[in-house]
Amino acid sequence: MKRKHIPRLKKSWLIFVIGLFCAVRMMQADQTTSAESKSWKEVSQHWYIVELGGATVGWMRETILDNGTQYCTDGEVQLKVSRGTIEIEITMQSRFIETHDGEPIELHTRQSQSREEVEVKYLFRDDDVQIISTQGDRENVDEHPLPEGIWYPPRAAERYCRAKREVGDKEITFRTLAPEYGLTPLTIKQVYQGEDEYELAGQTIPVSVWQSTNDIVPMPATVMLTQDGRQVYESVNMGIGVMVTRIAKREEALAAGVGASPELMINTFVKPDQGIDQPLRAIRAKYRVKAITGNLPELPSTASQKVEMAEDRTSAVITVDIDHASPAPPDDLNDPSFLETSTLIDSDDVLIRKLAQRVVKSHPKEKLAQAEALREFVFTYINSKSLDTAFATASETARMKTGDCSEHGVLLCALLRAGGIPARIAIGLVYVDQFAGTEGVFGWHMWTQALIDDCWVDLDATLPVRYHAGHILTGTSSMEEGSGISEISTLIMLIGNLEIEVLDIGYPDSGNHDSHAE
Repeated sequence: MKRKHIPRLKKSWLIFVIGLFCAVRMMQADQTTSAESKSWKEVSQHWYIVELGGATVGWMRETILDNGTQYCTDGEVQLKVSRGTIEIEITMQSRFIETHDGEPIELHTRQSQSREEVEVKYLFRDDDVQIISTQGDRENVDEHPLPEGIWYPPRAAERYCRAKREVGDKEITFRTLAPEYGLTPLTIKQVYQGEDEYELAGQTIPVSVWQSTNDIVPMPATVMLTQDGRQVYESVNMGIGVMVTRIAKREEALAAGVGASPELMINTFVKPDQGIDQPLRAIRAKYRVKAITGNLPELPSTASQKVEMAEDRTSAVITVDIDHASPAPPDDLNDPSFLETSTLIDSDDVLIRKLAQRVVKSHPKEKLAQAEALREFVFTYINSKSLDTAFATASETARMKTGDCSEHGVLLCALLRAGGIPARIAIGLVYVDQFAGTEGVFGWHMWTQALIDDCWVDLDATLPVRYHAGHILTGTSSMEEGSGISEISTLIMLIGNLEIEVLDIGYPDSGNHDSHAE
């Protein structure tokens, strides 16, 4: 099966935020589809327990259905984690329908990590993919090119791998679509490691052991398969702990989700070598960031940030100057996605447009002044600064007026676009004096960048000031349907694997300030 187009679709960074704490297989659906009304019959059903750092995160179920001409890979993941003292429950559901010959028909995903469910349907057609996203009573319809090259839906990928193993192949490479990564094909490589035994339902069964890697998540996973290809175990070091997915009985999997949830926010904070005085006033900064193990991924030089990578690729010196933005590359100037609406940045929402017009109309036509007015508006408009919303869309945030950095970021991004200013999401670290019982740390953060006078300008709606130099940018995303694969890879490589040295801090009235200044 060959699909051709110029690649432009990637999955949003949101899916990493959720997918970081669960395995790749996540499916659940009702047993009817718009594409086929025949009765579905269950072929198999498997349950799994998901653990992270030795603590149970939740459970996962996968069911395979057959209606005589199509397969439906169907399942559900339920997770429970803590962000500081706030416990978050996340439910993800999806469904992939394909013909017996391996032609894709539909991919549905449903996520419930905020107060409203977000559902996205990908309908595969002859020449493109229609994407229908809904949240509450709001719906957005878009068309995108088909995924590029040769790739396999879930059941076709399973048949391909089984055939390779049966003829004795010790290294198998294939491309597939995983629901959590949208329409960007995932290249998976499996390398045979040997034979072993696994305890399953009180019995010892033979399994083959494989090392599995892919081109999105950089860490290798250890996978155990039964003789018929059923996965019974998977483990991968995610930086903040080893994630384990192991097969279980239904009752055991459901029971495993009960109990205290692991804390996954404070454990990702980075303590620098020294603190930063008055971070809100800092307009210039210089840092040395270093990977604890391995190489440092490429970090972006854009907006207020410039990056100089060391020759050995294990560290970089980052300079931040909030008053001097670098010119945006030509591709950014001509990228329509920075003005388009999407599931998360739903800038065509009636309330979003109304709010943007109200703010912009009362300010001069100078774009920077309008952008700053919108940033100040979001800072005060979200009147409940809360961690109990995992990741709401811009329109939901506009109605609920609650959220943390992600809600501030997506709402400001949507308002900018509704006001005619290209905008995107920025991802990285921010220095905080005190947060969640910790002092003087860099925490993972989201903010917004606006394209003004051919330069990207940083805007942080969580702050009483436009921006400060206590930010380290690791990636950006337009948040279009399926964007952000590179940001996922970079973020995973950095979490739990980063050291920060403060070299220099500058203030508007005192020049440079730091005992470690070079």
